[in-house]
Amino acid sequence: MNLRLVVLVPMLAFCCVGLAACGGSEQSVPAGDIAEKGKEFVSLLADGKFEQAATWLDATMSAAMPPAKLAEAWKSLSSFGKYESQTGARSAKEQGFEVAYVACAFEKGSVTVKVVFDGDGKVSGLWFV
Repeated sequence: MNLRLVVLVPMLAFCCVGLAACGGSEQSVPAGDIAEKGKEFVSLLADGKFEQAATWLDATMSAAMPPAKLAEAWKSLSSFGKYESQTGARSAKEQGFEVAYVACAFEKGSVTVKVVFDGDGKVSGLWFV
């Protein structure tokens, strides 16, 4: 079989499946993007950029978690030792919200950070699991 066909046919099939998956979705942001947004938000926390992270919060979370509270929450993970890296991320849709689960490695263990996004793409929930 011609090498061009061996490469071209799978690529065309992949594009057709990708286009079919895009049509008719009620999601405002593709699921992969939610995982990436979650990773970005967790990176802000890990880098100590709590003021910047606070700009991602919706009104309710902003009132409950100003930058100082975000810092306090992140620093509560110190029992796991020093933060090392993100080891993966996945997304899910739960009760009408987009959720990113970001796995993080620390010196003494691992923590999954659950970041919930509202319909406007703002962080409306944050948990350390």
